[in-house]
Amino acid sequence: MRTIWYAGLLLLTGIVLFACESGDLNVGQSVINPTELGIQPIDSVTIRTSTVLKIDSLPTYGPLDANIVVGQWTSAQTGKLTAKGFSSIAYTNHSLLSQTNFRLDSLVLELNYAYAYGDTTTAFNLGVYRLNRPLSAERAYYNTSTVSYETTPFLQQTTVPRPRTRPIRMRLPNAVAEEFYTKLVNGEITDGTTLNEFFTGFAFVSQAANGNTFLGFVSSTSGLRLFYHDTDVSQTAGNVLFPLQSTAHFTNLTNDRSGTPLKALQQRGDAVSSNLTDNTSFISWGAGLQTRLELPYINQFERSDRYVALNSALLVIKPVRQSLLDNTPPPTQLILYEVNDRNEILSTVPGTTSGTTAAVASYVYDPTGPIFTDSYTFDITSYVGQLIKQRIPNRALLLTVYPPNSTVSILEMIQRTTLGNQQRQNDQMQLQIFATSTVR
Repeated sequence: MRTIWYAGLLLLTGIVLFACESGDLNVGQSVINPTELGIQPIDSVTIRTSTVLKIDSLPTYGPLDANIVVGQWTSAQTGKLTAKGFSSIAYTNHSLLSQTNFRLDSLVLELNYAYAYGDTTTAFNLGVYRLNRPLSAERAYYNTSTVSYETTPFLQQTTVPRPRTRPIRMRLPNAVAEEFYTKLVNGEITDGTTLNEFFTGFAFVSQAANGNTFLGFVSSTSGLRLFYHDTDVSQTAGNVLFPLQSTAHFTNLTNDRSGTPLKALQQRGDAVSSNLTDNTSFISWGAGLQTRLELPYINQFERSDRYVALNSALLVIKPVRQSLLDNTPPPTQLILYEVNDRNEILSTVPGTTSGTTAAVASYVYDPTGPIFTDSYTFDITSYVGQLIKQRIPNRALLLTVYPPNSTVSILEMIQRTTLGNQQRQNDQMQLQIFATSTVR
């Protein structure tokens, strides 16, 4: 007796057919008595995965992103992604001009967290360098932009990140603070131009040789805070914040894949098989990585005499992640595209049974079970049905972050996910096909 699906040995690997009570038996009811129907699944349909290059420049300057990011991510498989933040200082109106009864206490660089991504349990070495010239508020800056800065750090501090409890504070040298305070009182610094002549701005750089931590800082609440007090009997304390420039700031992202399997990624059409990267593939906009999927045998299925209809087809993709405590949440949503040999997007993959919407999947997890489980599940029933019937070409698919637009945040750029392929011991990728058929 023929099976529900018939294919050559090269078409499917590890096909498992068994009776199942799940599925929608309404499929085929108009012509067959529903009591004569059953659902049978087919597992382990061949999926080939690889990591491909994403070549893109995305804006990272204010006001498109209110934060700057500094840090790095080092992986033996993907290389090193480094983030550097750059910002000028904004002028703030104050009451210090011509005052003689105020005294300077200190000048502090204050960095308030927007978020921390990655390891927050180990020390983070932050270096602050003075820019050689101020940033332009009229220029657009991108993740690929860079500006020059001094070779010696102006400030430096090693700290364990505490994003929920306190900002990073770095005290400026007394001589610099005194000169800045004097110029404010004397009226030599009265606006953004004169301020930037004194403080050209800063580059924020991670000084560590390796590590997996990114720190995001809010530009509007970070900057130079000047503390002073009144010399009268009350000794009233005061302070004024000169924040990071809301328009003239950006984050630079650089990648170094040398010495890794992904060093072979040089241009858009290149691909590195997941078999060469510990049975995993990767998605990270900041690292310039996306995952390519191929279903080489899906449109060569033959239907048996008992076949009624395709019931459903679910692409289940599992991130390689141990728990929610690792502070590296993957992207909230992923999307599937059809691409050509150069990995250029041709169209979205239709989702659901109707095929009227794009194939988008949300990240879901269950932290309550004995084993942490998480996944993205794409309903691509309509698409697979068309492939099986050979009504559409069997193109390669691109798996990437959703929504794919030019105004993504820096946090979305540095987020990453590692995906297991079919050969990985855990977190295996699957295309689960369920067929409605007649039963004996």
